[in-house]
Amino acid sequence: MSAVDIFGTASSVAIYRVRLQVLDKIVGGVPSSPSVIKGWLKTRMELGDRDLQELTQKTLTERFQDRQPSADELADALLESDAAPSVNGFKRIPDTGELAYEGRCMKAALKEFMNSAYPGVEWPGKSAVSKGFRKGLMSTAAERVFVEDIYIGLGVKEPTGVEERIKHVMTPQGPRSSINRVEYVDRPLLEFTLKVHDDFLPAEAWGRIWERGEDIGVGSDRGRSDGKFELVSWERI
Repeated sequence: MSAVDIFGTASSVAIYRVRLQVLDKIVGGVPSSPSVIKGWLKTRMELGDRDLQELTQKTLTERFQDRQPSADELADALLESDAAPSVNGFKRIPDTGELAYEGRCMKAALKEFMNSAYPGVEWPGKSAVSKGFRKGLMSTAAERVFVEDIYIGLGVKEPTGVEERIKHVMTPQGPRSSINRVEYVDRPLLEFTLKVHDDFLPAEAWGRIWERGEDIGVGSDRGRSDGKFELVSWERI
């Protein structure tokens, strides 16, 4: 049952089916559990990871001046440091185990596209909402545009690969280098359903929004140009 069924009114919601083809890779942004990070740290230390050596040496100097710690102790100390490595990946669809991009993240991305395409409080279709309406498009979309899917499947159950990226952080002890490990999936096709209350935006506005989004991208590390995509289809159903 829904509000439309209970009250017998016509729905004011337009439904769109959207398909996005990621052009290179989408990067995961969900932090992994401490146990996963600790296991990775121990493995990389055993392999003599060059990027990890600087952080390890600083931790040894600060925490273990009088003795050589075990691998477990050193991994725990690295996890507690201000520049601790992080491991980011993807959520999984509960029933299938498929890797997924969350619908809430897609909505956040769409609001970012809208704000880039139409900053301020003027945008096409605004007069269709109500007379004297003062909100900007991003704020309006928060209340009227919704991604129906909780999870948007990436079509695979395991990431294509893992990249280790160096980031620079400022800590109470000064600047440090930190290692960020990210999972990625190559060229997934993202399909999802978009609900738009009152269907208030004209086609020209949607075109500008998606054109801007294609260059901004989806997923994490968009500043590195990861997650750029092509809008494959936009269909009202």
